[in-house]
Amino acid sequence: METEWDVIIIGGGPAGLSAAIYCGRALRKTLLLEKKVFGGQIVNADIIENYPGFAEPIVPADLMEQMVKQAERYGVVLENDEVSGLRQVKESWQIEVYQKMVAAKAVIYAAGSVHRFLGVSGEKELLGRGVSVCATCDAPFFLQRKVAVLGGGDTALSEALHLAKFASEVVIVHRRDRFRAEKILQDRVFKNDKIKIIWDSEVRSFKGDQKLSGIELKNKKTGANETIGLDGAFLAIGTIPNTELLKDFVRLDDNGYVITDISLGTEAKGLFVAGEVIKGNRRQVAISVGMGVQAALSCEEFLASLD
Repeated sequence: METEWDVIIIGGGPAGLSAAIYCGRALRKTLLLEKKVFGGQIVNADIIENYPGFAEPIVPADLMEQMVKQAERYGVVLENDEVSGLRQVKESWQIEVYQKMVAAKAVIYAAGSVHRFLGVSGEKELLGRGVSVCATCDAPFFLQRKVAVLGGGDTALSEALHLAKFASEVVIVHRRDRFRAEKILQDRVFKNDKIKIIWDSEVRSFKGDQKLSGIELKNKKTGANETIGLDGAFLAIGTIPNTELLKDFVRLDDNGYVITDISLGTEAKGLFVAGEVIKGNRRQVAISVGMGVQAALSCEEFLASLD
């Protein structure tokens, strides 16, 4: 693999691949680095039903495969490598990967985020089998069924309201005795007859063999345990952005997300961001694709100024 590039993209999910396509079309020498699977977390989902332009459901892995081929068509080099170091040396970005260094005039950082999990019994085993991390993606599968949302922030209440359009009953399980979400969301939840709330409770385990059948709860105040039957459980306890490598270069909010403007540029010259590392991202493929395009266009403007 060559060591000098115009652009290096870190992260091979929808944002990174979209950025790669646009950088390649601009005839920039582009390297994309992805430590796991090209396509990102979305390839683990069964189908996507809300991606614009597709009247029928599509398989996420198939969509991402087409994006990979499209990037390669424009000359982008895709490598499975984990980035372990990032530094700026004069006008160059130095990136450390396994046993070597690569350099670029510009970097687009699209390393995404990871879901927070509870770490209790049955959680990972039943993921995709009734346990979900995306109500927007999976709500239609639970038409007229009973589901739970685990969490008490903006995301949890928003997902509960969305699920209430489909499910017969939505139970919000929150470990405290009050929500931390915006008041307008709380008002909507309290007024929705389909939504019930279980306060002061933690999930001890997820029950079920091949699919979810219920969750075991413990009341933090009384110590009592109970199991409630469910068809679905949606984790809404936040995400963790993969921004550890950026902390010395850009502004991060209290949760580690990058603070930027619509250009998706940063305080560091030649460093751009896209996708789920950005504060306020809604974790939708279409949004990440658009961010990747925006970051690539801003990056091209920067590179053009160097020519």
